[in-house]
Amino acid sequence: MGKYREDVVVSSRVRLARNMDDTSFKERLGPSLGKKLASEVYGALGGEKAGYALIDLASGDPIDGRVLKEKRLISEDLLANKHSGAVVLNEEETVSVMVGEEDHIRIQSILSGFTIAECYEVANKLDDAIAKKVPFAFHDRLGFLTTCPTNLGTGLRASAMMFLPALSIYNSLSDCVNAISRLNMAIRGVYGEGSESSGYLYQLSNQLTLGLSEQEILDSVTTSVLRIEEAELQARDLLFKEGGAGFKDKIGRALGILLHAYKLESAEFMQAMALTKLGAYYGLITIGDMQVFERLMIDVQPASLQTISGKPLKPEERDIFRAKYVSQILKTIM
Repeated sequence: MGKYREDVVVSSRVRLARNMDDTSFKERLGPSLGKKLASEVYGALGGEKAGYALIDLASGDPIDGRVLKEKRLISEDLLANKHSGAVVLNEEETVSVMVGEEDHIRIQSILSGFTIAECYEVANKLDDAIAKKVPFAFHDRLGFLTTCPTNLGTGLRASAMMFLPALSIYNSLSDCVNAISRLNMAIRGVYGEGSESSGYLYQLSNQLTLGLSEQEILDSVTTSVLRIEEAELQARDLLFKEGGAGFKDKIGRALGILLHAYKLESAEFMQAMALTKLGAYYGLITIGDMQVFERLMIDVQPASLQTISGKPLKPEERDIFRAKYVSQILKTIM
């Protein structure tokens, strides 16, 4: 069957919340201060010479902002900032520093697979570099000061995007959440709090940052990921044994939809992709390039798909284009 961890943990992320010292963060930054801060962050990271780009979301094309949101490089909250929202990205799109979100600065490191320790190492270096140019609001007892009290202390959120089809099918995910509740973990949808799960993808992250060291948070998240991973793999074994011909037929039909549908809605696409990926785990389907397969889940989201098509698309036109594009890409890797 599958290769263990990489079949469950899709990606990892570490985020640090920071605010400027001696500057109110009860309200959003004004346009002039927001642009000044974004420029300082961009310069602190080395700018263009270091492979970074500064994107002004407030004055840019809204579609470009939606694409970044679909890639999980920025948040909906930052996208809603029409006055001073900006983001600093590296070329590989593994680093995203949001300016003008709920907090003045949110540093993100995002890497494929189960790489929480590596993400923290990157984010910590970015934090040190920015702190040399931008003094952060810090309290001796409370730690880093943030807009939301739940981010006080380290301001660190570590998370893993997990593919959990078997636990979802068996409705066992809530049991896993209860089992790790003492570690102060939360499981949410793909785009964080308040979002829905799509394609059996879930985001696991710590809930508390105050009173814990960075290493304690990282250890708790790692322990929780490993426990859920073990439960998922056990559930997959059981699902394969119990599913029989009907389950295998369901996986085959999902692939048939992806390859031959004339019109493909987003929800149907994500469900079919999830079952196809599960089929690959069981060895029922061969996927030649899993990176291309995974990227497809982002590329055919509404804004990204419109960018690929090069023209505005009405909902039905988008579904037709999605079906054609998905079939075209999959035939190159299967």
